[in-house]
Amino acid sequence: MKVVLVHGVWDLLHVGHLAHLEQAAKMGYLVVSVVPDKYATKRKPIYDEKARVRLLRSMRCVDQVELCDAPGPEKLIRKLEPDLYVRGSDYRGKVMPESALLKRLGIKVRYTKSVPPRTSEVLLKIRHGSENG
Repeated sequence: MKVVLVHGVWDLLHVGHLAHLEQAAKMGYLVVSVVPDKYATKRKPIYDEKARVRLLRSMRCVDQVELCDAPGPEKLIRKLEPDLYVRGSDYRGKVMPESALLKRLGIKVRYTKSVPPRTSEVLLKIRHGSENG
């Protein structure tokens, strides 16, 4: 069976995350890499790393969850040498920090079809809803 790696912060799990993970799981044994709190610098996660790992481990489509010990998945990519690395379609055509390593190791990159919402949209909806309540 092919080993499939996905990577992300996975904060405020929503239907878009679920769709991405379910699509990736259809490609093989799904390993989910989680960005730890100390490296989640774009915005402070709502849920801490332990909660995010726990939520992901509870999902039927997820086979294994790994808390990264770096901001990116490079160490985990070297350790696992997955058959596939899967990102959402919004990453198509973008050079990621891990792109050179994936190419050097011959790991294929695949993309899932994006399904709304995005986390930023969920946060806006929460913020907008709280202003009206």
